[in-house]
Amino acid sequence: MRVDFGWGSSRIRGKHGQQQGGLRGSLHRTAQDAAHGVGIAHPRASNEVIAAVDPSPIKVPVEVEEPTIPAPPEDAEAGWQFLKVLWRHRKILMCCTFANLGAAMYGFDNLTLSLCLSMQPFVEDFGSLEGGVYAIPAYWQSLWNALAQVGTALGCYAAGPISDRFGRRLAFLVAAIISAAGVAVVYTSSSPGQFLGGKIINALGLGLAITAGQTYVSEITPTAIRGVALSAFTMSMNLGYMIAASVAFTRISIPDRSGYKLVFAAEWIWPGLLLLGVPFIPESPYYLVRNGKMEAAAQSLRKLHHSAEPIEPVLQAIRSITNHESYIKEGASFIECFRGINWRRTRIVLYANGLSQMLGATFMSNAPYFMIVAGMSATSSAMLVELGIGLAIISSAFSFWAMTVFGRRTMILGGTVFASSLFLIMGIASSVPNQTKASLWCVGISLQLVWLSIGPVIGPAMALAGELSAVKLRAQTLAIGFLFNYTFSTIFNVVVPYMFNTDAGNLGGKMGWIFFGASLIALVIIWLEFPETKGLSFAQIEDRFEMRVKARQFTKYHSEVDTTDVIKASEEQVEYLEGTVAGK
Repeated sequence: MRVDFGWGSSRIRGKHGQQQGGLRGSLHRTAQDAAHGVGIAHPRASNEVIAAVDPSPIKVPVEVEEPTIPAPPEDAEAGWQFLKVLWRHRKILMCCTFANLGAAMYGFDNLTLSLCLSMQPFVEDFGSLEGGVYAIPAYWQSLWNALAQVGTALGCYAAGPISDRFGRRLAFLVAAIISAAGVAVVYTSSSPGQFLGGKIINALGLGLAITAGQTYVSEITPTAIRGVALSAFTMSMNLGYMIAASVAFTRISIPDRSGYKLVFAAEWIWPGLLLLGVPFIPESPYYLVRNGKMEAAAQSLRKLHHSAEPIEPVLQAIRSITNHESYIKEGASFIECFRGINWRRTRIVLYANGLSQMLGATFMSNAPYFMIVAGMSATSSAMLVELGIGLAIISSAFSFWAMTVFGRRTMILGGTVFASSLFLIMGIASSVPNQTKASLWCVGISLQLVWLSIGPVIGPAMALAGELSAVKLRAQTLAIGFLFNYTFSTIFNVVVPYMFNTDAGNLGGKMGWIFFGASLIALVIIWLEFPETKGLSFAQIEDRFEMRVKARQFTKYHSEVDTTDVIKASEEQVEYLEGTVAGK
């Protein structure tokens, strides 16, 4: 029996049906494979990072093995305008907004350190006097940044056993308590070592909140809004950046320690919001079904969905999906990710996870302190940071739509070319003799304009990471990408402060040359390795990898898989089969 999960009505023909057509033998897949092939990153709590999803309609030709999944209700979304769909699922969107607080927490915390480095009282309290000027040694800045990344990674991994054993809501609760404790240590610290301890504790809570949040979102959202809901991670993180910059902007000129103390105290707002919101959100129905709590799962679905929607078919579909989970994982191992054509897939996932650092993510998060070191006033640097973050929010919103129109590869290439051009301008401006105020502002503005590349590059890159890994190896491949992401980020968080700090490399605006070179390397990798998957089904992507089609030929290549006679199912069938990726 073969089913194509496209848009429209449902037709199923047995193996003796009149329009039977065979996929290439190597492309025969189970129903679970179809679920994984729709471009959703595996949200298993212990392995998930941020995954962007392309919400555009796709078809997934697949051969279904017994046992089959019962057909869910007919599609009720097809004729709705998108805003009406959002309004219909407003309860789910409210829960998703709560779940994305972890991303906002991470954005706020990630920028506060650099902003406080712009405040003289903070530098005097945690730095040392060198040559008559207070400065914080580069090694402390590197440790604060790098070990915070390690703490976040550990929190993400801890999310797996905690949320699987006790539920998503309790994971939010634990994350809030740990984060609040970490902020307390940061607020009361009086030495660099104590401050480091607080940063690590807070980072553990942030990692737990981020992963539990994305898992929760992936499990409660229907297909029609899942792409927007998961992609909202970047938007939420940018909003956290913006709020941090707005809070710190009014405190920069305060001559005593109350200036930076208030910025740290403001971090308590985030765990407070988590604690206040947990009692009002329903538990994930997937978690409840996996633990045999069918009545509780039904109640959770009633709270999430419109009162007119029948929840019994939804509950039955979730139950069938959970029964398939153990079957999916058979034959999957980490070593398989590095063999044959799977190594090519894994390689692209690694590149996608490292792309943000190649385009200066750590450098931009240190922008306030960097611009002050380069000679700009604290007020001017804070103003430029707010401008840059505002541009990042705009670019993230733009990418929701643009990714489905222009495609992933085109967006990533265009964004990388744009970023590399800005780094080139920055390098040239900092290299002219007799530096002037105009050249200094050119450096600052160029750096902040790089934020515009965040949406066109990072969102599509993470979508590719979710689409390209082999079905059976998706959890393993994304876990490898996750580990690489934080390892790569840790390296950059250690090295970058040494590059521009006055007591080390003291490169100043010449950092533009460093990241111009890095972005050119990234551009070559993207051109050679990143394929275009817009409009391609999972079977078509699979076929192109097996036939070793070059990345830039993916959309031009045609085979029997592209013309295979398909059988259509409803959008809701796609949705419930997608639910298979909501791994245990």
